[in-house]
Amino acid sequence: MLHPNEKPLLVQGKIHYLAFAVGFLFSFSSVSWAANPAQTQLDLKLKSLVSRGGVLVANDQHVLYRYPPKSNPLLVPASVLKLATALAALHYLGPEFRYRTEFYLAENRSLGIKGRGDPFLVSEVWQRIAQKLSRFSEVPKQLSGVFFDTSLFSAEINIPGIEFSRNPYDARNGALVVNFNTVFLKKDETGNITSAEEQTPLTTLAHRLGKKLSPGIHRISIPHKSGISYAGELVQAFLAHSGFSFDSGKVTIRPVISGDHLIYSHRNSSTLAELIAGMLRYSNNFTANQLLLSVGLKRYGAPATLEKGTHALEEYLHNQLGIPEKQFRVVEGSGISRKNRFTPETVWKILKAFSVHKNLLNRENGILFKTGTLHGIST
Repeated sequence: MLHPNEKPLLVQGKIHYLAFAVGFLFSFSSVSWAANPAQTQLDLKLKSLVSRGGVLVANDQHVLYRYPPKSNPLLVPASVLKLATALAALHYLGPEFRYRTEFYLAENRSLGIKGRGDPFLVSEVWQRIAQKLSRFSEVPKQLSGVFFDTSLFSAEINIPGIEFSRNPYDARNGALVVNFNTVFLKKDETGNITSAEEQTPLTTLAHRLGKKLSPGIHRISIPHKSGISYAGELVQAFLAHSGFSFDSGKVTIRPVISGDHLIYSHRNSSTLAELIAGMLRYSNNFTANQLLLSVGLKRYGAPATLEKGTHALEEYLHNQLGIPEKQFRVVEGSGISRKNRFTPETVWKILKAFSVHKNLLNRENGILFKTGTLHGIST
């Protein structure tokens, strides 16, 4: 999801421009960095503009200019942190990695769904999955119910910086999440509530959430404790549309056991590299932290936790990119937390490492860039 105040950080050609400042961005052109008068003039200009931040200009080999002089402070990176998360995911999982979601048939005719953290289980995907399952002769159209196996991810994942609100960029992470844990609703002046997406059914929970909204079109996050309930309602709605019915509409949570028969393994149609391109383009905080959790799961095993993810990312920055540990602090993977810290040199080294994946960056007017914005902070 795009942060409402995003502004561009320019990464162009062989020169990397980095600005950590309060609401300012600078683009430098033909400056002779060896000329002291030019640097002095620039110092004076930046002194009146940058009170709590820093500017770094570098090529692939050397830092050419920094302001304040001789400084390398720890600063809040905001969404530029997503570049580091993307690099760690590419390193640990591989660019061709594809998320899987597994479907099981239990002995009591329950349909089991094992989540593995796929961040893009959206309505269109569930439509295709339901149609696919309806073609399996071994799956009865009358099911006793549905159960979710969410054991690969911790049930208590709390992302620093995520507030208890309805904002879509405050959506919660987990092993089995539908539509980014958000609903898109339309409410007219008479109070009538409908889905704002033709492909997404209006569920009981979504309708209840819509009652609290003012007239208009709203995309809101699912409340923290209601993600599984919403996923269950939506999945059952798509299955019902494909001819299935259920003895019980209640979704249970349990791990897959030996008596459960694997009937279908859904693979995301996009590779990890393609998912990252979308994540960076729209600065999707939810997807970034799903990737971070998946990195921790790959590196340290189940269950995925925030601590495992941040430790794996910090390990990557130090061991693979050679960044001193004192030059960064990571508490989550999207940049939404103000407790994250990067020095300008850390971002420079991340940009250099990302150059081999530059095709994944957003491009505008021939310029590749990634932005970061929190209230009062721009990168």
